[in-house]
Amino acid sequence: MKAMLLFPPTWHPSQPYLSLPSLTGFLKHEGVTDIVQRDLGIEVLDGFLSQAAGRETYERMQEKVTTLERLGTHGETGPSSQEHLARMKEALDWFPPLYDHIEEAKRFLRSEPFYDPDTYRESLILIDRWLAFVSTLYFPTRISVVDNQWRYSIYSSKDILKAVADEQENPYLEVFRSRLVPDILAQAPDLVGVSITATSQIMPGLTLCRLIKQANPDLHLTIGSDHRREHLHPAGGQPPAGRCDVPVCR
Repeated sequence: MKAMLLFPPTWHPSQPYLSLPSLTGFLKHEGVTDIVQRDLGIEVLDGFLSQAAGRETYERMQEKVTTLERLGTHGETGPSSQEHLARMKEALDWFPPLYDHIEEAKRFLRSEPFYDPDTYRESLILIDRWLAFVSTLYFPTRISVVDNQWRYSIYSSKDILKAVADEQENPYLEVFRSRLVPDILAQAPDLVGVSITATSQIMPGLTLCRLIKQANPDLHLTIGSDHRREHLHPAGGQPPAGRCDVPVCR
């Protein structure tokens, strides 16, 4: 049996969680040796914090601004609103100076300058500013290095079901669907385990699970979580994952 263990966004990148390494060690001790372990939080963050992602976001934002100016906005706030249009125009103005420095900021956080307080602080400020720019496309959703904020509530099953499928406000849908899910399925796992530990992982983690089950309904999916069972199996409907085979809640 081939098992794939996934740790979804968002978690602090400098504080790796030990649940999956511990589980990997246990499974190997018990004879399950074909295991792939991936920190998707790091992979997704690395993708967002790239010049390629910056260029793509900038172009998509320009197109959206042009469309809203031509066709009109929808309301005063929320996606495609007057506020959204104003925020995107502002972001297009202040983003370009960040472009040449993002790769250096990532490199600093992966090397000796990480231990210099001033360099560390400056790099984090630049990275947070960059993520604020990326987030503007998905307004009012806001992503940061360690968290994400939505207008949807993680304590409402109805909101979760909407958030994991929201093409306008979910910044994880495209990167999961176009890159990560095809890569995961290409490795042909027999079982996929997704560890959702922090509340900041609920929306991204269940978005990932939903896309995996959509792409391969027969793949066995287990969600391990420290959160309430109704996040995984909300009353009166299918779970946000589409169908979670085994929810494991502590």
